[in-house]
Amino acid sequence: MDELSSPDAYRNLVETSSELFWSLDEAGRWTYLNAVGARRIYGREAAVMIGRPHGEVVAQELAERDEAIFRRVLAGESVFDYETRHRRNDGSYVDLSMNAIPLRGAQGRVVGATGTARDITEYKRAAAALHESVEKLRLAVEAADLRYWEWDAASGALQAPPLEHDDRVYAEDRERCQQAWREAVARGEPYEAEYRVDTPQGEIEWFFSRAVPVLDGGGKLRRMIGVSQDITARKRREEAVQFLAYHDSLTGLPNRRLLDDRLRQSLYAAERRERRLAVMLLDLDGFKRVNDSLGHRAGDAVLREVAARLASCMRKADTVARQGGDEFAIVLSDVESQGDCRIVAEKILRALEKDFRVDGESFSIGASMGIALFPADAGDSDALLRNADAAMYRAKQLGRNQYCFYTGWGRAV
Repeated sequence: MDELSSPDAYRNLVETSSELFWSLDEAGRWTYLNAVGARRIYGREAAVMIGRPHGEVVAQELAERDEAIFRRVLAGESVFDYETRHRRNDGSYVDLSMNAIPLRGAQGRVVGATGTARDITEYKRAAAALHESVEKLRLAVEAADLRYWEWDAASGALQAPPLEHDDRVYAEDRERCQQAWREAVARGEPYEAEYRVDTPQGEIEWFFSRAVPVLDGGGKLRRMIGVSQDITARKRREEAVQFLAYHDSLTGLPNRRLLDDRLRQSLYAAERRERRLAVMLLDLDGFKRVNDSLGHRAGDAVLREVAARLASCMRKADTVARQGGDEFAIVLSDVESQGDCRIVAEKILRALEKDFRVDGESFSIGASMGIALFPADAGDSDALLRNADAAMYRAKQLGRNQYCFYTGWGRAV
């Protein structure tokens, strides 16, 4: 007989195996445990455990279930890879994957059970740690409002496709996103895109998508793994900051910074096209009485109403801005003559004629306006504003609630 096939060889193989080989009698008492397996699994000598009830080592919460499985095996059923937990000699627990088959006597009657057990404690810990990591990642993705997606290079299939493949993406953004996608795929490089989306409610939302390539051993693209994020709130904040940088926070009109930019652009266009433009400075008459009578809150309400009335007098190409306090500036593009300016100035005076009502009080507020024209009165923005300011103060000297044109040498008519 081959030495490796002899009973002694099998016995040595079992006795020295780190896995547990075991047998139970009909009463559930240990009848056999291999020495090395018993020491490794239970931290005890096999001889000490022989004759002891198997249920002594089963974790209490699993005792009823394990007893039911043992009864199934005694009824002639074989059970494989069932997981359980046993208590070691030091009080700690070990997770086991067990196989059990009926043990039959000489007459074929089931007289017990026999099988093997494998320590899967480390596997269970690793699985639990992996589950925890996956759960943390899921919560992080959820907290960051991220949408996970994958693209398979072989099939071209998208799993949970990003919104840039959706018809709701703005047409102006869609082609740009798709072009960036094609280039990233062709080069096997990361992909990034920001884009706008039309919602069913007719609103605009902003999204950001980023994907990284997964390459095979030969450097060929296998898939793209990415996330998409709703960045609408961030965009709204950026737009608000941008708006406040160039607009008056009280009235919403352009501020001095935006006025300077608009005036420079208008001057450039007028010079290139050989056209005229006008700058009007407007200072409210009687506004101080509102602040003195009802306080700054009422004064703010009047300023907002003045801004609205001024804006209603302007063409789309014109600019009305708040200089500060109760002073406003207006840029009239493409004017033919002083006559065009008079039409606008008289329209403004009529718009301000109607009383302003604040907290039950009525106030009559007028305006003194100064007007300077390009290129007749000045050739740059600073000079235009300065000359319009001189004309405005001349209007105040002449009795207020009227307008004056700058005529040179500091005079105004």
